[in-house]
Amino acid sequence: MYDRDERQLGGVSKSAYEILLETIDPEDGIPRDDAHGRLLEADFVEADAEFALDRLLSQGYLYDVDSQLFVTEDEDFAEITD
Repeated sequence: MYDRDERQLGGVSKSAYEILLETIDPEDGIPRDDAHGRLLEADFVEADAEFALDRLLSQGYLYDVDSQLFVTEDEDFAEITD
């Protein structure tokens, strides 16, 4: 079963998640390059943007469908723990 404590993010990844959550429509995905670009526009350095995207994908905060990234919303995580 999902345990949110096991999925805690570090500061860089959490900031990236918050930015992407605000800028990506949950119904629409965007290419990874676009997500990366949005993080760079938010003053992330190249290495931090790449690290954050990899971390978010590996922990389920983002998911990839047909080369499009989608954001898993906070509500989705809350429903899993109920």
